[in-house]
Amino acid sequence: MSSSSRNSAPSPPAIKVRKRASTKVLLEDDPKELPQEILEPPKPLQNAANYDRKRIGNALLYVDSTLRNPARKLSPIGMRALLLYKDACTRFLEMEVREMFDEKDKDVQAARAELIATIRNPHFTACLKVSRSPDAQTLQDELLKLQRTAFYARYGDLFAVVCRQLKHEAEAKKVEGWQSLHYKYWTEIDQKIQQEKAAFQKVLDGENLHDQCVTHIAISHACDRVGFNMDDMILVIHRYAVRNELLHSNLVPMIKNGRYDDLKRRLYSDFCDVPLIISVGEKVQLGLMLKLIETMIQLWFDRDSEDFDNIQMWTPSTELKEFHRELKGSRSEGELNKEMFDAIMTSFQRGLRESEQEKEMAVFLLSLPLD
Repeated sequence: MSSSSRNSAPSPPAIKVRKRASTKVLLEDDPKELPQEILEPPKPLQNAANYDRKRIGNALLYVDSTLRNPARKLSPIGMRALLLYKDACTRFLEMEVREMFDEKDKDVQAARAELIATIRNPHFTACLKVSRSPDAQTLQDELLKLQRTAFYARYGDLFAVVCRQLKHEAEAKKVEGWQSLHYKYWTEIDQKIQQEKAAFQKVLDGENLHDQCVTHIAISHACDRVGFNMDDMILVIHRYAVRNELLHSNLVPMIKNGRYDDLKRRLYSDFCDVPLIISVGEKVQLGLMLKLIETMIQLWFDRDSEDFDNIQMWTPSTELKEFHRELKGSRSEGELNKEMFDAIMTSFQRGLRESEQEKEMAVFLLSLPLD
């Protein structure tokens, strides 16, 4: 399964160039002199032929000013998009500076087309937007905290054990104390959401009542920037604010009640959402969390080997059905949870060993001489 199943963007092509030029050289300006105000991300041009050095230079200017702005920060998925965007712009300008765009060279022209396709990709548009005010930044930050907290409520205990077994104590501590959220903040936000419901529905129906549902509009814009589903996010906010609980904080009730479709959708959705809530710099945490959820999916569902991501074709595994029967029986749920926990850990460790063996085999094959 690919973590980019729902939020995909093409990777810039591999072009062999000399040592990378600095942003200062490519922009022909000193970055210290560049404007510090919040710029709008360049909108994709309809005609790919209109992308030239000036247009890409403006795009790189946006990237540089965004990265250096201390008051605004992008979401994890926004930062990933920005770095892909920056890489494509930099490669394009390097080729322009070094006059590498030979119209007769098909490979060079193909590389140029790939770079422009990356820069024009519509997936970048929402993710590249920076919050426009301190309040919008706070809302975005709190949404990320809330979603991350809901995530750790489902996987935090397992993840902490995984990290400690692999000697990643710092990563394990990141999931502890996840209950510490701004409860009062979300209680007030939820009250505003409830008051605006009727007006927002009328906006959805086409009426011009945007000034009567500003909280909904703000959450909508924030969800666009961070990549979350707005309806799901509003439900999470309400459940947390009203009952101080998190949506689907435990997967066991789904298994106990035989809600296998809900379970597979939750696991698949969470797998795809990992890059939305874990930042670019947290590579260890990102890799381990993806591996953990993938392990649970492999343990609990049988998938079509030719279409892993088609969840409609996932069927409950023998292990999952047996766990369901045990939960319906007379045994202690705590004892059964421990057994499930141990089974996940065993499968996780086996998966890590297999991955290492595959890496070693790949290195060995690459070292063999060509015939």
